[in-house]
Amino acid sequence: MDKNPAPDNEQLQEVNNPYGTFQPPPAKVKHSGPGIASLIVGILSLVLYIVVLALSPAAAAEILENPDPEAMLNNLYVIVIGLLILASLGLNIIGVILSIIGLALKNRKKAFPLVGLILNGLILLIVIGFFSMTVVL
Repeated sequence: MDKNPAPDNEQLQEVNNPYGTFQPPPAKVKHSGPGIASLIVGILSLVLYIVVLALSPAAAAEILENPDPEAMLNNLYVIVIGLLILASLGLNIIGVILSIIGLALKNRKKAFPLVGLILNGLILLIVIGFFSMTVVL
């Protein structure tokens, strides 16, 4: 009896293959859904802040024409600007949460969550810094 059994096909391929063993290609890693959503939310909030900046001169002009505090509270521009700022802040907070969820997912690409976190985080820091400066001054 033969003490050394005949090598099977896989063992022969390992010996004869100068490049090593065959490895199947790695599975493609998908993009993170929450990360994409956080980036879209960040861009949407940025657009809303631009709309706020576009409406601000009209609100300032109406306030300068009629400086009565009662009229200022009934000014439609001031109400819309306030609601848009609150909506944008809410969107930024949602965007930060979505990007953190996207970064925590395993086997997903991290580019979109990272960009979403940077965008939403910077916008939040800038807006909060702006409002804190106006309160101090």
